[in-house]
Amino acid sequence: MATTHATISINSDISSYPMRINSSMTMKKAGSCHGLDETTGLRSKKFTSTTAAVIAEHDELTDDKAHKLYVRNTSSNKEYFFYVAYHASAAAAATDQTIGKLYGGDWMLMPYDGNTNITVASSTTETQVLEYMVFADGIVAAKG
Repeated sequence: MATTHATISINSDISSYPMRINSSMTMKKAGSCHGLDETTGLRSKKFTSTTAAVIAEHDELTDDKAHKLYVRNTSSNKEYFFYVAYHASAAAAATDQTIGKLYGGDWMLMPYDGNTNITVASSTTETQVLEYMVFADGIVAAKG
């Protein structure tokens, strides 16, 4: 049986009292004690334009499941970022579908139900690289 763990550790001195958050989870299938046992594979994409690209396709994954999406901007440049959005496209501007921005070195791990596309768009025409993977609770059709 597959087992995938995710761990986050946050230490901060934002307030007068130090804050420490340490949390972990085992990625499991929806309504089950069984671990997620499929992935889309770790992918890397180089962007040299602001054109949006789909990184998680709703027709590739089973709908209404407990997928987890990992995304990381591999750049060290803090000036540029990727828009991350849910819907058909992620225009290179903030929209009501925009989840957020990933600046150089930023990453995210989020639940994903597989019901809609997740898209990204670079904020610049300078070269940026994004890596991403879906830990899947059911793959409909593998895409390359």
